[in-house]
Amino acid sequence: MEGTRDPPGSARAKKVLHVCDTVAGGTGTYLTELLTRQLALYGAGNVILFIPQDHAHYLEPELRNSAVTLEFFKRPGRYRGLANLALRYRSVWKRHRPDVVHAHSTGAGLVTRLFPRPKGALVYCAHGWTFEMSKRPTTRKLFAMLERVLSRRADHIIAISQYEYDRGLEIGIDPQRISTILNGITRMPPAVAPADWDDDRLKLLFVGRFDRQKGLDVLLEAAEPLVDRVCIRAVGDHVVGPRSAGVVERPGVSFMGWMSREAVTAQMLSADLLVIPSRWEGFGLVAVEAMRCKLPVAGSAVGGLNEILESGHYGFMFPSDNVLALRRFLGEVTQEQLADYRERAHEHFLLNYTAERLVSEIDDLYDRLLTTQPS
Repeated sequence: MEGTRDPPGSARAKKVLHVCDTVAGGTGTYLTELLTRQLALYGAGNVILFIPQDHAHYLEPELRNSAVTLEFFKRPGRYRGLANLALRYRSVWKRHRPDVVHAHSTGAGLVTRLFPRPKGALVYCAHGWTFEMSKRPTTRKLFAMLERVLSRRADHIIAISQYEYDRGLEIGIDPQRISTILNGITRMPPAVAPADWDDDRLKLLFVGRFDRQKGLDVLLEAAEPLVDRVCIRAVGDHVVGPRSAGVVERPGVSFMGWMSREAVTAQMLSADLLVIPSRWEGFGLVAVEAMRCKLPVAGSAVGGLNEILESGHYGFMFPSDNVLALRRFLGEVTQEQLADYRERAHEHFLLNYTAERLVSEIDDLYDRLLTTQPS
């Protein structure tokens, strides 16, 4: 087959073009874990990342400073960015002629599946279904229909959680075109010292985008009357558009901005509890990062997050978008209860969520797809 190369390592080398319409947050972590390892498997020049130019600063140094080939398009806004992605996609594909196009998130999946199919395999990972968003029922149905129709334009769809896989089947995606490959990260966290966080109150950490999906406003409202008991550090910011309503300065809250993976790890090593108040979540990679650091997690009972925490067996759960329930939990949880989850959750991480497994399963998928492609 055109483009097949002698392997630099144990895996058969492939040229892979990753297409993303955003690399902020968990998607950026996912790409760092996957692409740096694919680089070791396939060799320099065989791993290409096509991303918005103004999102390059979100790339983690490990990925940005690697030999991964970077291609850019301009993203002045969500819709103009998609137009620019569409205009540049074909020329980038022609320049590199990859064996596999691997699209990440909704916008990239839309562009790569709508355009005439080039040679090679097309893989799509939504990183959270668009139809899961809290919109009007008619809008949700429209997005679900769009995903079902476009699913026929991809050779395969990767679901990042069993929940996402099940929801894909529910909207009518062919089970032969979709499979679950759980997210994964490096077994050991970055070797950093705990961040300076000297406070006698319960130290709560939030990590993510400051948009409605991630629910930071729910956490801030829940914790406001508990300022004598809890303090919060919120790592992240908005990506496109303004912050979610309710994400404003409050007593006991520190907005830290975006941080490197090392800096986030330092915060995790100092915190007492990671809170993930998402309104919907395809996976919830930050929960896995916390488990790796033996940091207890409290998350809303939604989607892949509920799956990671196994309905409370490996972390605390509370109803989504329920300020009073979260406030009650934060007002009652004890250090003894937190300690009970540390080792249990860490063992769960080691068994299920390592990057080595992630990369191996995706490489196997590429191999299966490429063996069915015409020569």
